[in-house]
Amino acid sequence: MISEIAIFEASDPKLNLSTSDSPYKATLQQHLKTVLAFEGAQAAYYGQVIEKPHIVIVFVNWDNINSHIEATKSSGFSAHESSFRSNLVKDNSISTVFHVQFRANMLDALQPKTSSGTTGDTELVFGSFQPSPLPQAAKDAIVESFNHVEPVMERHGSLTGYRNGWAVESIKTPLLEKGDGKEDGGLCDVYVNLTGWDTTETHMKFMGSQDFKDNQHWYMDVEGLRGGEIVHARFYEV
Repeated sequence: MISEIAIFEASDPKLNLSTSDSPYKATLQQHLKTVLAFEGAQAAYYGQVIEKPHIVIVFVNWDNINSHIEATKSSGFSAHESSFRSNLVKDNSISTVFHVQFRANMLDALQPKTSSGTTGDTELVFGSFQPSPLPQAAKDAIVESFNHVEPVMERHGSLTGYRNGWAVESIKTPLLEKGDGKEDGGLCDVYVNLTGWDTTETHMKFMGSQDFKDNQHWYMDVEGLRGGEIVHARFYEV
């Protein structure tokens, strides 16, 4: 399985995906149901970034990357994509699509379940690395460094899932906002980490702890790190 990730700025300036009567939400769900009708599409999830509520992130799980590529060649896909952009994506705004091969099923991080059975929040980390492409050994070393923090977070409780992987494509960053024109340019290898928490507040409490301060070097000092973006979202399944 591989995950297609789409990040874009919503056309609705008053977007609220947590409400059941949102016209935007209904349109988004209908479009994703259309995607799920293509062969090889397994499941779709969407969420609104808590820190940047104008940003929507969509995950579509495919059998493999070729399944998605073949779907884009299918009759009607081009019209669907054009309709998606015209109805859901703000004009002249950020819009990025890429694929991530997660190292294990990421649903316990993307749709974390709290002790009460409700859906919690997902912390999303996008780390940008250069030069691109990185050797596989360098990627493995970076993942190993990040993984040192997982048991530290578990000690603080309320951690429901932890999954990571690399984008298949080299990507222009930043992903969640337009660049200011001061970047040094070039493509990056992007590391994606999903961590499920019962609430965003729980994660923020952890970030204020001594444990966090003592261990943040595991991902702040990794070689080749050009930049990082950390946000939270609550994801809904179509």
